[in-house]
Amino acid sequence: MDIVVRGPEPTEAERLSVDAVLGPPESAWSGGQRDLQREGRIALLGGSDARSLRHQLLPVLHAVQDRFGWLPPGALAYVSKRLTIPPAEVHGVATFYHLFSMNGGAPVHVHVCDDIACRHLGGLGLLADLKKRHSGSKTVEIHPSPCLGLCERAPTALVLRSGANPQGCAVGHATADLVASALVPDSFPDEGMDWLSHAAPQRNHAEADLALLSRVGRCNPLSLEEYKATGGFAGLRKAIELGSEKTIAEVTLAGIVGRGGAAFPTGRKWDAVAKSADAERYVVCNADESEPGTFKDRVVMEGDPFALVEGMAIAGLAVGSRKGFLYIR
Repeated sequence: MDIVVRGPEPTEAERLSVDAVLGPPESAWSGGQRDLQREGRIALLGGSDARSLRHQLLPVLHAVQDRFGWLPPGALAYVSKRLTIPPAEVHGVATFYHLFSMNGGAPVHVHVCDDIACRHLGGLGLLADLKKRHSGSKTVEIHPSPCLGLCERAPTALVLRSGANPQGCAVGHATADLVASALVPDSFPDEGMDWLSHAAPQRNHAEADLALLSRVGRCNPLSLEEYKATGGFAGLRKAIELGSEKTIAEVTLAGIVGRGGAAFPTGRKWDAVAKSADAERYVVCNADESEPGTFKDRVVMEGDPFALVEGMAIAGLAVGSRKGFLYIR
């Protein structure tokens, strides 16, 4: 499909921000310089190759936003050419997400949550205070934001600084003064694992008999060795020994149900997929925190990520799937 892109040419900096994600263009057909000796009228990037890059749209838009603090028209036109995506579709994605800005402005953007948890704990007052403090500022812009996923530390704000070395930090239990301290580059400390004292208070009680949260806060979530030392992958090894049918039987006997609200029996779901006549099967882990004021999935993903990988692997083994997807909004 030929894509006609009209608009300003990208600046060199805009090109580089896109190419940093996609690599340099192979030809004029994908946004590079025309070389008639090499390509003539033959497209060097076929339709299937171009479509295989569509998933890069969001990462590219984030890279441009991080570099310039907004999405310049020239950069968007270049993204459309590079990914062979119609300009209207690029524009639709760019205007859908709150963290993307279509207007040039300040290098620092502060997104203040005004969703249910933060609204009840002073989020609107914080938003009004910050807007008053930075009224007319050319360096800082204040925006209301939907849920930032930090409901346990409401009210919260997300500070994003664009440039060659973009920075960002989330501010929990935010006040106007605390946000002001985060506006200074490299000034806001990394809290390490301290966030868990708010996100998973159960871990503070030694007598608590935890299952889902048993490792959260007690071992390094980035260490595969610590995960294995605390029983990690024992379940997967057991599933390999049992095989598909017996693994599903164990899950059914355990009474495990879905955690999204409908509480559908997991064993029945796995059994139906395993017996499907369709040989192409997938495991999809839905980590979309869509309910207002909830953050249950985030705690598991940040505090015990290998358990999520192991669980998906067990599900794949049980239903006969060779590919899985983790969906994170």
